[in-house]
Amino acid sequence: MQSSKKLVRLLTSLTKILSVLTLLAMVVGGIAVIATWLSPNAILFRSPSEQLVIQTPSLDLIFRFAQERQPGPTIIFSMLVTLLVRGCTYVILRQLHKMLLTVLEGNPFATENAQRLRIIAFVLFTLTILTSLANALSGWWVHEMIQLPGVEAVARFRLDLGKIGIGILILLLAEVFRLGVAMKEEQDLTI
Repeated sequence: MQSSKKLVRLLTSLTKILSVLTLLAMVVGGIAVIATWLSPNAILFRSPSEQLVIQTPSLDLIFRFAQERQPGPTIIFSMLVTLLVRGCTYVILRQLHKMLLTVLEGNPFATENAQRLRIIAFVLFTLTILTSLANALSGWWVHEMIQLPGVEAVARFRLDLGKIGIGILILLLAEVFRLGVAMKEEQDLTI
């Protein structure tokens, strides 16, 4: 029992730390979006030289860039979507933190925890869609920025079905949890 309390305390601290780090990442990301949007000469995306050299023991590949291209609205939108992904991550971490606090208080079977599980599931669905969108937009940006003869870059929107499956399982767990809480409350009233 004592070791499980220690584990819950550790997880509670970990979710708190990760929440703060996620907020910090959102602030830095927001600054990067603003800097990219406002800067006429996007520092973050300039190549250090006009060529890229990849050296292997027997071959040097040299890619020469005809012109330096600036990031368009695609990368800015991708960065904004990534900020929304971080926001979803923050919401999930906060819900987990609140659930762990109820465990420490000795009341894990609370109606609020069933609702928190539902929130986590729906935020996970949103996170999956946003991550897929950010990946597709980043791929599209790479396609716009790097054009080599004979090389075709194709950006695709792909949903992570594993995350959707986990979201469905969390929704089912939330419903079972809600029914268990209702049965516990009913039993407490009959005693």
